[in-house]
Amino acid sequence: MKKFLIFLIFIFLNAKIVDRVIVSVNGEPITSYELNKTVALLKISPKEALNILIDKKIIDEEIKKRGIEVDEFDIENALEKIASKNGMSVFEFKNFLKAKGEYNKFIKNLKDNLLKQKLFSQIVSSRLKITPKELKNYYNQHKDEFKTFKNIEVVKYQSNNPENLKKVIKNHMFLLDNVKVEIQDFNVSNLPLNLIYLFNSVKKDSFTPIFSNDEGYVTYYINKKEGVTTIPFEKVKDIIYQKLANKKREEILKDYFNTLKNQADIEYFN
Repeated sequence: MKKFLIFLIFIFLNAKIVDRVIVSVNGEPITSYELNKTVALLKISPKEALNILIDKKIIDEEIKKRGIEVDEFDIENALEKIASKNGMSVFEFKNFLKAKGEYNKFIKNLKDNLLKQKLFSQIVSSRLKITPKELKNYYNQHKDEFKTFKNIEVVKYQSNNPENLKKVIKNHMFLLDNVKVEIQDFNVSNLPLNLIYLFNSVKKDSFTPIFSNDEGYVTYYINKKEGVTTIPFEKVKDIIYQKLANKKREEILKDYFNTLKNQADIEYFN
């Protein structure tokens, strides 16, 4: 409360009141300007915006309390991953942001997100536990999620240039010298999991999206799928773990911050 009163006195003495304080969270003010800005930016109701701002104050306080920091290495590492996903080098990505006048804003938002990720990781790591029994129970109760074909015949098209594959997709009877073509038959037991899910997502007589691998660029044409089977537990247990972990992670964070919010000194001002 003392911190909040000092804040009000500072504003009064400098005679720069451009908005008003509407809420204090553990002595940290939220102003009408912040509220209106959040409403306009996210296109949500004032009530939703206020809840977001209160949560942010609580999260920011917890980050400070735990001494969590983000350094230049963290930022550069995150930039590298984002740039790579967009097919750019870090240098190209930075120049792209600077050309749009978004660089400083992007870095600030990135830093804020990295701080939150570190905080959430600390909170969850000591509380998240998933037993082998839970994994097996989920598998047994959700076997329909893991239904797939027994056998599949595909045509693999491979090239060093994705534009060549785009031409093939437009007309797969049109063959190019710089596109390698190979008919392949698979049983689900000898297919990697990523290809099982990829082929499951594509209908017969259709192409998969073009993607890159160690050999260049690839797309598959689905000739036929035969039979129905269930992917073995050992093959999908990591996916199940991630699914359960994501659900538990949300529950842990929700409970943790609800407790902090209930314990916080929140004052509302008319």
